Amino acid sequence: MKKIYLLLIILLNAFTLHAQLYMTSTGKISFFSATSIENISAHSESVKSAINDATDSILVKATIKTFEFTQPLMKEHFNEKYLESDKYPSATFKGKVSGNIDLSKNGKYTVQATGKLTLHGVTQVRTIDGTLEVKDGMVTLDSKFPVKLVDHKIEVPTVVAAKIAESIDVTVHIVYQPKSK
Repeated sequence: MKKIYLLLIILLNAFTLHAQLYMTSTGKISFFSATSIENISAHSESVKSAINDATDSILVKATIKTFEFTQPLMKEHFNEKYLESDKYPSATFKGKVSGNIDLSKNGKYTVQATGKLTLHGVTQVRTIDGTLEVKDGMVTLDSKFPVKLVDHKIEVPTVVAAKIAESIDVTVHIVYQPKSK
């Protein structure tokens, strides 16, 4: 846990001294694959993330092995065959949030984050839509976006290809708490 926070601080070290950091280690990410044969879903509730309001920077990191499935065999295949989590242990997004945002005031803001999404060792520049809601100093991020397996060189064997969608729906729900520098 200390290593993750140290990593977040190092990655965010370019921020000014007056910046307010918003951080969490209990963010939630889920994904859903829908096909006519089978639906597959998984979730993780141990996503690390930080937002710096002075620079509008955001960092999100999910450890692949923390995703939980309804069936243990699905988790095993996900980690060993598809995401190769021993070789690529995490997925990250590092970017900038744009929109007319004031994290010091209560309100709901439609935002976009543009940055680099790294999954399965492949980095893609992405712009992801979302909503930031500020309420009494707490900041909540919600987003839903597709990820194409081919974009991240995730190979699905032909024998099970009909059971796994080519594009996976990813849903993010993160509640941040302010952290003073």
